[in-house]
Amino acid sequence: MQKRLWQTAVLTALTLSVSTSVPFAALAENPASLTADAKTTDLNAAFAQAAAEFGVPQSLLMAISYSETRWQEHGDEPSKNNGFGLMHLVDNHKQKGLETAAKGLGLSKNDLKKSPLHNIRGGAYLLAKHQQELHKPLSDDVADWYEATARYFDSKDKAATVLFADAVYAILKNGAALTTPEGQTLEVAPTAALVPLKGEYAGVSSDVSIQSADYGPALWNPAYSGNYAVASRPTSNPITSVIIHDIEGSYASAINWFKDPAAGVSAHYVIRSSDGQITQMVAEKDIAWHARSYNSTSIGIEHEGYANQTGWYTDSMYRASAALVRNIGQKYGIPLTRDNILAHSELWGNTHTDPGKYWDWNYYMQLVNQNMTKNYAVVNMDDSNFENGSFTKYGPAEYWRPITGYGIHNQMTYTNGNMYTIANYGIYKPNIPTAGSYEIKVFIPSNYAGTAGARYVITHAGGTTTKVIAQKDYSNEWVSLGTYTFAAGTAGQVKLGDDTGDKASIAFDGIRFIAR
Repeated sequence: MQKRLWQTAVLTALTLSVSTSVPFAALAENPASLTADAKTTDLNAAFAQAAAEFGVPQSLLMAISYSETRWQEHGDEPSKNNGFGLMHLVDNHKQKGLETAAKGLGLSKNDLKKSPLHNIRGGAYLLAKHQQELHKPLSDDVADWYEATARYFDSKDKAATVLFADAVYAILKNGAALTTPEGQTLEVAPTAALVPLKGEYAGVSSDVSIQSADYGPALWNPAYSGNYAVASRPTSNPITSVIIHDIEGSYASAINWFKDPAAGVSAHYVIRSSDGQITQMVAEKDIAWHARSYNSTSIGIEHEGYANQTGWYTDSMYRASAALVRNIGQKYGIPLTRDNILAHSELWGNTHTDPGKYWDWNYYMQLVNQNMTKNYAVVNMDDSNFENGSFTKYGPAEYWRPITGYGIHNQMTYTNGNMYTIANYGIYKPNIPTAGSYEIKVFIPSNYAGTAGARYVITHAGGTTTKVIAQKDYSNEWVSLGTYTFAAGTAGQVKLGDDTGDKASIAFDGIRFIAR
C-alpha cells in the first residue's frame, strides 16, 4: 500500500508539471548514500530506492543501465554523444535527458553527473515521466513499459530506437549478472515469458534489411553523408591499416550518432557486444572520420563498450571482429600483424585510450590469424600514459619540460642535452606478459626531437645493448631499436639519457614492445 500511495504521488507531481521537482522519497533508507561516490555507493540499494521512489520496475531500471554502462561509472567523462553516469543521461544538441532530469529533481546537472544515486534517480524520473505522458500506469509489469523505454532513447530514428529498446528487453528476458571492478554483484533475473507491448513501435524493425556490399555478414545502415569523405580507395588512397576503437557508448547510440548531421565523425563498422552483430555505416572505398591523420589509409571499427569498463568485450564480439579484419586484410593485402592492426590509443596525435586495458589483444590476434598458439602481445607505454608499465624521470627538474600538442596522446616530455653524462634520463620499465622475443619501437615526434645522438640503453634477457638514434632525422615516426628476448615481468627496461654530446633537445615519448 505504501508503494502504491507513493506511485500516485509521483504521478500527480509529474502530471502537474513535467518540470516540477519530485521530492526525495520518504522510503529512502540510506540518505548518506546521496553523497557517496561510485566506489562506495551500494548500487543494488540505489536501484531499489530509485525504483520505489518513482514507481518504476527495478529490473527495467537496471536493464537500461546494464545495456548502456554495464552498471559502471566512467568518471566525469561523457560518452561520445555526451551521455553521463550509470543511466547514460544525455546532454547534446538534440537529446536533453540530463537537463530534463536535473530540472525534474530540482538538482544541478553536475549533481546527476557526479552522484550515482542521483543519476539513477534521474533515469527513473525520466521513465516515469515518459510513462505518464503515454497515459499509462506506473505498474510493476515491465511488458507495459516498452514505449517509455523507447522514449528514454530520445531519437527520431525509429530503427535505432527499437534497436535500443529491444536490447533492453532482451536483457529483461534473458537476464544479466556482473560483478563490478569495485566488487559489487548485480543481477537481473530472467523473465523467459516476457512479451513487450510495443504500441507505436509494433512492426518497426531494428534490423536494416540491406546487407553490406563490402562484407556479406554486415548490415548496411549508412552514416550521414556529411560525416565522412567520398573517395575511391584503394585507387585514390591505399588502405594499409585497421584501427580498433570502442564506442564509449552503446551499439544503438553509435549508429544513432553517426547518422546525426552534427556528429562530424563516423566509422566504417560498428559491432555489438551481445552477439557480434555488425553494422556497416561507411563504404570501405570512402574515408570515415575516426582517426585523424590515419583516416585516409585505414578502416575504422567501433566496438560497443567503454575502455575503462569490464563486461563489454565478449567472445562473440571478438570472433565477429576478427573475421571482419581477416576479410579486410585479405582484400587489401594488409599484413595481419600488430603493425597494421592498431588500437586508437596507439596513434600519434590523439587523446584517446581505447579500446583500453580490458581488450585482450593476444586472444584477438590469434582469432584474426586463426592461430591459437602464437604470442601477439604488445606492450604500449609513453611518457605520461601507461597501459603496461612505468616511466620514471631522473635528474634536475628544471631540465624536464612537458609539452602538449605533440606526440602520442598529444603530449610528450623533453630535455636539453647539457654536456654532462646522464644529467637527465628516463627509464621505461615494461611489464612483459609472456617471455619471448619483442621488437622495440620508439615514437619520435616532429618537434623537440633535435639531437643527433639519442642513446637508448636496452636491458634484456641477453644483457645490455645500446642503440644511438638521430632523432632529428625523424618526424612523427615509429623507429625500430631491434628485437630482443625478454623474460616475463618487469626485469627489462629501456634507459634514455641526454648524454648526447650536443645541446639539442631530446624527446621522450611513446614506446612499444611487439611480440615477434
